[in-house]
Amino acid sequence: MAQVLKEEVRNRILDAAEKVFYKNDYRGAKLTEIAKEADIPVALIYTYFKNKEVLFDAVVSSVYINFDSAFIEEESLEKGSASERFDEVGEKYIHELLKERKKLIILMDKSSGTKHADAKQKLISQMQVHIEVSLKRQSKEEYDPMLAHILASNFTEGLLEIARHYQSEKWAKDILKLIARCYYKGVESL
Repeated sequence: MAQVLKEEVRNRILDAAEKVFYKNDYRGAKLTEIAKEADIPVALIYTYFKNKEVLFDAVVSSVYINFDSAFIEEESLEKGSASERFDEVGEKYIHELLKERKKLIILMDKSSGTKHADAKQKLISQMQVHIEVSLKRQSKEEYDPMLAHILASNFTEGLLEIARHYQSEKWAKDILKLIARCYYKGVESL
């Protein structure tokens, strides 16, 4: 029974921390506010988490972005266009991220002052490398690397805008499909 209570308290702390970090960001969040939200004494937080940074890590750990596996899986597909490979592989990874969209936003927008402060830039860099590989595979022309960087930045920000303005799973899927279509085939494809 005690173990169940410990897990329940830990989960209350994590849920409260997610709400407070989402509202205030890492620097603005106070452990006293998290404790109040969790309806526990502030000292109890230290029983579960060494400090605010460790608590923040625990909140964002489930969504910490590492698209390498998605990119590797997509690039390993032998056939199909880049958009078909995205439909088959990339989309499912993104929808998993959107299920935890508040944590994604905390990680990408609200992590200043933590070791995760560069998470968005890391994602953009991973995406840029992926785009450069795709361009080399599909085009005979060589492009300035800034093109891949701009496309990666735009796609990442589009994903975050979906997370920030999330309305429903269906809405997110529909918007993501439209963004992917524009991304792969241009605005005139709409």
